[in-house]
Order: sequence, then C-alpha cells, then structure tokens
Amino acid sequence: MGWVRGETLGKGGFGFVSMANTNQEDNLPPLITVKSAKFSESESLRKEKMVLDKFQSCPFIHCFGDSITTENGEKLYNILLEYASGGCLANLIIIKAALPEITVSRCTKSILSALLHIHKAGYVHCDMKPHNVLLVGQDAKLADFGSCCKSFNNNSNCDDFKGTVIYAAPESIAQQKYGPESDVWALGSSVLHMLTGKPPWAFDSKAQPKDVLFKIGCSDQNPHIPTNNRISKEAKDFLAKCLVKDPTARWKVDMLLDHPFSTRPIHQQLLENTIIIIIITIDCVMAFTLWCLTVFTTQKCSLLIYSSGYSMYICFMTNLSCEYY
Repeated sequence: MGWVRGETLGKGGFGFVSMANTNQEDNLPPLITVKSAKFSESESLRKEKMVLDKFQSCPFIHCFGDSITTENGEKLYNILLEYASGGCLANLIIIKAALPEITVSRCTKSILSALLHIHKAGYVHCDMKPHNVLLVGQDAKLADFGSCCKSFNNNSNCDDFKGTVIYAAPESIAQQKYGPESDVWALGSSVLHMLTGKPPWAFDSKAQPKDVLFKIGCSDQNPHIPTNNRISKEAKDFLAKCLVKDPTARWKVDMLLDHPFSTRPIHQQLLENTIIIIIITIDCVMAFTLWCLTVFTTQKCSLLIYSSGYSMYICFMTNLSCEYY
C-alpha cells in the first residue's frame, strides 16, 4: 500500500474520510484524502468511483484511484482523492460570513467548469452545495459524487429525493426530477449563500418539514436576492438567471460561464470593491480605527495609505485577510 491512513476528518452514511500520507510512489502527492467504507457496504462508494473515472480530464475534479485494504481485521474499499488544504467552502462561509465578490466569482467559475464537464458527460451532480466544494490553493473543486445520476434527455426521475433541501431546485423537491437545470438552481443557491453569508432560505427553528418542502417546492416564492448595493448588479443578474422557478427558463452552465459575473477581470472587481483612505497623522491608532470602521460599514475592501510623518505604510484589507506593504 502506497499510503498510510492518518487522522479521521469526518463520517457519513457512506463510511468515513481520512487524511493519509503517501510514499509519493505512483505520482501521488505527499498528502491525500481517503474516502473509505466496509467492503461489504461499499456499493455507493464504488459507484462514485465509477462516475469519477469519467471526469478525470477535468482539472476541478481529481481522483487518484482506489484500493482495497484490510485494517484491524476489516476489509475496506477506499477512494484516493486530492487533499483540500483549504477545507470546504461551507466552513469558510461559517468563519468569514459573506465572502468578497472577487472570491465568489473565482469559485463560481471553477464550479461552473466542473459542472459543464459533468453535464457534457451526461450526468447530474444532484447535491451541489458549499459543503461539497473543496478549496485547493486558488481553485474550488467539486466533490462528493455519491448522489450523481445519469441524465436521460436532460431529465431524470428518481424514486427518492437526492441532495440537500435548502439548495435543491423546486422540481427536485416536488417531483424528484433532476437535470442540468437542477444543478444550476443549486449553484445559484450556493452563490447567494457565499455572497450574503446566509442560507438561501430562512425558516423558523420550529418550522415543520412539510412546510419547508412546500415553500421551496410548491410555492411561488424564491430565495431573496438583496436589492441594496452590497453586491454588484452583475452578481444580482447572475443569481436571477439561476434562481428561476421554471427549469426551462434557467440559464445553462455554458451561458453562465460567459456571464459578466464569471468573466469580469480581477482588476475591475478590485476597483469596484475597494475604498481608498488616505490619512496623514502621527496617530496610528486613529488611522487604524477609521480603516476598520470603513471596512465594517461598507463591507468592501479598504486600501489605507497612512503616513506617520517619517514613513508611509500602505495596507490592503479584505474580510479574508490583512496585508501590509
């Protein structure tokens, strides 16, 4: 075996996920993630591996192979996956709340590229959500293909509901219908969550499951897209193209890849989301306080040029990081 199992990262209905160190044979990186299940209960995991094999040419989906091991007297089936050093997108949203539009746009473009590859192969992901998007360097990579299904004539009917209710398309909840369009709705719901830091639907903690399902699947309501200037008009329009009740009216993935929200140059987004503050003072505490107040009240990036009289400091701050030059 070219790898050694390490810390357990999580457990699910399929089995469990672990980190693993490799001996770097077979062109494996030093760290990988291993998804495992008891061999006798690994049908779902083996199906996922079969689906992943069809997407190997996509840079936003990466599987290194599979293996069968015996550990502590138990036979296990394992899928070897890329280690996501940045964790999952859902955790980033929990930590940072609303993400900068630059980050959301970059992640969205990566996800769209992965979905385009999946749809062209005739499959539907069926569970697109921030929890299933992994962050590797500057890339967002789509993960968890356990719910993935074949799309026949752009539409699949399943006996059971697949996915996660608050991100799922209305037709998936009401009729168990899944197609590329349902992935687009789920993407729009996820982008809305990234931009606002809030789930796409708001429910009282005492809400009954049937009421939740009715509101999403059968009512004429849509997730609320903010009308204020916290997000750009391009982002609002992108969301409006995804979150359409009629699946035939939703934009397709290839169209969304050409949408201005996905294609705007980084420098343009920086200019749109940056406020420049120039303060000439010897009171660094006052300068820093004004800077932080600006970021908090505008929810934008803030560029501070601060002079103490002897030297000049330029600081660039977003709600993800603070850098000094």
